[in-house]
Amino acid sequence: MDEAPNRYRLDTDSSATVTLPDGRKLGYAQYGLLSGPAIFYVHGLPGSRLEGALFDAPAITPRARIISVERPGYGLSSPQPNRTILDHVKDIDYLATYLELDSYAVLGISGGGPYALACAAALPADKLKAVLIICGLGPPELGTKGMDWWHWLGFNIGFRYFPGACRWWFSRETIGRLDLTEQERYDRFQKEWSKAKRKAHPKDVAALEDPDLIRWFIRNHSEAYGQGFDAFALDGNLFCRDFGFRIEDIRHDLPVHLWYGKYDTHVPANHGEGIAARLGPSARLRVEDETHGSLTWNCRVRALEELLKVM
Repeated sequence: MDEAPNRYRLDTDSSATVTLPDGRKLGYAQYGLLSGPAIFYVHGLPGSRLEGALFDAPAITPRARIISVERPGYGLSSPQPNRTILDHVKDIDYLATYLELDSYAVLGISGGGPYALACAAALPADKLKAVLIICGLGPPELGTKGMDWWHWLGFNIGFRYFPGACRWWFSRETIGRLDLTEQERYDRFQKEWSKAKRKAHPKDVAALEDPDLIRWFIRNHSEAYGQGFDAFALDGNLFCRDFGFRIEDIRHDLPVHLWYGKYDTHVPANHGEGIAARLGPSARLRVEDETHGSLTWNCRVRALEELLKVM
């Protein structure tokens, strides 16, 4: 794919790795204003450090530093086959020490939601100042009511019982076809989208008509699947099991902002409501007239500004 100008950063200039105590590499990238308040970004399912590029320009005006961290097996991060959700919190804690951060917040989107909640539960209280979750998946006991058929099947059956089949299936989707060039995937995606958009929500149509966003989306998935599909399948399976901590036990003096979409059929708003009920008074829930995708595109600046106010 030719590197034409793009409103979303596609480069890896801000990418780096750090060696963890067990010898694994942890990949990350930094965006926004590097002298601003630090916010760890926890990517979705799947995702990579390049996902943080969505917050590069939005972070500059409110003067935020976005540190986008890759989970094991994605992008530049070494695999960790038997990890738990809480294990990744240790990686983030180590990175915070390595970067000599005295304080920070955490932002998790979609499949990053469980990890953002884990950060709220386990990162040092004197350093973690706030958490922001945008359309983040909650624990499995919140159920799959309101999900579309595809996500209902994935979380009730696919990831839970047949993660190997999920690996194979997603490797055959256009976005996962790493045997094709990014330009070939872009062209195929556009053809598929031209047929699918007639049934799509108008909010999603507006976002996916943006060629810059599609090119960024493809580049992000290239990084996410660069080592294969094992990390993706493991994440999905972990989300179907006990998270290893209770949301009710998250400290009540920690502001946790929850942004969900009224028309989201990937992670329905009832997940935000269920998380808020378990958090108690520290939860700050907002339900916007958005879908799963449009919530991030349309509300990321406002959500980021709201997070910075409490840091």
